[in-house]
Amino acid sequence: MDGQIVDGQVVDGQVDIAVSRLRSAGLFLIAVGLTATAAWMLHVRPETRGHAMAPGGYTEFMLWLGLIFFGAASLVGAPRMFRSGTLVSVGRRGIFDRRLSTDWIPWDAIEDLRPVMLSRQRFFVLRVDPALSAALPILPRRRAGARFTGLGAHGYALSGNDLEGGFAALGEALSAAAAWRIPPGTGTTR
Repeated sequence: MDGQIVDGQVVDGQVDIAVSRLRSAGLFLIAVGLTATAAWMLHVRPETRGHAMAPGGYTEFMLWLGLIFFGAASLVGAPRMFRSGTLVSVGRRGIFDRRLSTDWIPWDAIEDLRPVMLSRQRFFVLRVDPALSAALPILPRRRAGARFTGLGAHGYALSGNDLEGGFAALGEALSAAAAWRIPPGTGTTR
């Protein structure tokens, strides 16, 4: 990978992928739009197929749920629009996704890394070795939330949503770094 550039910078075989403010702003605007739509519908209470919205009914409940969920997403998304710098680094030392960990996750601690598509959402599933998991610099909120993601207690999702170049840039960086991975079960390094 030396000398190769993948939507970022290469430093000694390391690929740095920056945050995309445009993508972050787009996700924020979608959340704000859906929040405003839910609030407007709660205020106006439009008829659906000739029936008025029943107070305390299912439709009203779902609109309140949408207002709370997308409102919270707006609050979380607002600071992300102003984030700058490198968000994900892939290199000889492993993977450093600043949304997942506070330092590098070494290749020998990674059990599996594969792309997944779920409801048109693409991301990479990173599974770490359970024996090494406790010693890894994974953020406490991500470690606590791992068991609720459906990826297992040691599985984490790496998305390209707010990366410059998106999922393709992340995939290209991870594919190019395959030479640095330790083949499973061999106990050897490359």
